[in-house]
Amino acid sequence: MKLWLPCLLLALTACQTSGGAEESTLAVDALVGPKRVSMEKLRKRVSAADEAHAMATLEFRMKVSERELAEMEAAANSADAAEAIRSARVALGAAKAARRRFDDMERAVEIGETELSVARAQEGLRKAETDLLGILEIFEEESEARAKDEIIRRNEVAVATAKARLEQTELQQVMVVENELPARMEKLSEAVRAAEAKVASAEAKAARVALRGEIEVGKAKAAEREAKEAARKTEKERAQARERMKAERDRRAARKAEAEADAAASEESGVSE
Repeated sequence: MKLWLPCLLLALTACQTSGGAEESTLAVDALVGPKRVSMEKLRKRVSAADEAHAMATLEFRMKVSERELAEMEAAANSADAAEAIRSARVALGAAKAARRRFDDMERAVEIGETELSVARAQEGLRKAETDLLGILEIFEEESEARAKDEIIRRNEVAVATAKARLEQTELQQVMVVENELPARMEKLSEAVRAAEAKVASAEAKAARVALRGEIEVGKAKAAEREAKEAARKTEKERAQARERMKAERDRRAARKAEAEADAAASEESGVSE
């Protein structure tokens, strides 16, 4: 540039009049002017890089928040699952305790009560039969006693009633021992099985919740890493764009200063001649 620029300035100096200094400045501007479009592009690139970095930084912050939210949701879901397991195990313990209590005590008590009821009915029948025999013996000696038939009839009715009561009590005993107690035991066992199934279901659900939480948190962390890398990349591109614009500005300033210095030297040389 140092070879052709002084020649051009000398040609311009030969044609200048009293406004020679102004025309020299215009010549320098003409040399610098065509690069202004390139500088404008650099400014646009810097602006675009700034905007891209701002957007990438915002996206990164959003991904950080999403990751934190995923971790909190995973922790909450895990806590709920753990509570469901605890509750199911408590219910299972209660069901097993109820079955054990029935098997160890309640069944024996109810069987004992039926046996006692049968024994009472048997004792009532023996008493009614004994009373009837006593009445018959009495009235054997007193054949002319008044109301004899009625008294005997009443005692015979008492004996028949005692027999019916004994039969009913024995039937109730059979129903309780052979039907009701086994049915209650089966119901309690079914409650234990249902409680065990609930515990297994709660544990399986907890495992699924934990795995799903790990997956969601992993996805959120991956998205956060990608957003962080994108923000880092845009920051680097922004720095490069600013550096290029600064370099171009410095280069232009240097060229302008050099052109002005050459112009001044040429003007001084023309004046000397």
